[in-house]
Amino acid sequence: MIVEVLLIVFGLVASFFLKDFNFLALEFDFFNTGIVYPDFLLMFVIFFALHKGEFSGLWIGFFAGILEDSGIISFAQSGQEFSAILGIHSLVYSLFGFALGKLNRFVDRNSIFPVFVIVLFGSILVRFLIWLVMGIVNDFNQSYSFFGPAIYTAIVSPLWFFLLLWMYRSILEDEK
Repeated sequence: MIVEVLLIVFGLVASFFLKDFNFLALEFDFFNTGIVYPDFLLMFVIFFALHKGEFSGLWIGFFAGILEDSGIISFAQSGQEFSAILGIHSLVYSLFGFALGKLNRFVDRNSIFPVFVIVLFGSILVRFLIWLVMGIVNDFNQSYSFFGPAIYTAIVSPLWFFLLLWMYRSILEDEK
């Protein structure tokens, strides 16, 4: 149990810091999306919601959202135009993780195509809900990108899921 919690904490922190690596950044001038990064925290939430159920999806989504919001706060304090509102990502990630965890028994989570589709549409939905809640609370950001980060996240997701599954299985087998 303790090893599993430590694995989740390590995975959350690693997922949070992976988005700051510049070698993962892509910029498409013809889509006018700006720089896009894969959303490793959202993939982490989706992975555990699919593999562990709604309770894990809810709590991991909450803590992943807190980490994501802390990154936005530091981004907002650096003088950019993005608003610092703590809790929006936590709300959306928690609700999404819970809902996806409820549906986990209907998904073939070991196949690449369902994972790709869930991450793609889930990422678009989550980004839309964050944009909507942020707009209701503060101001609608006109330059918020929906599809670029969602597509990039979906493309990276099978590899990230494979690594997470390998780590999760190997550490839990060592614990037994």
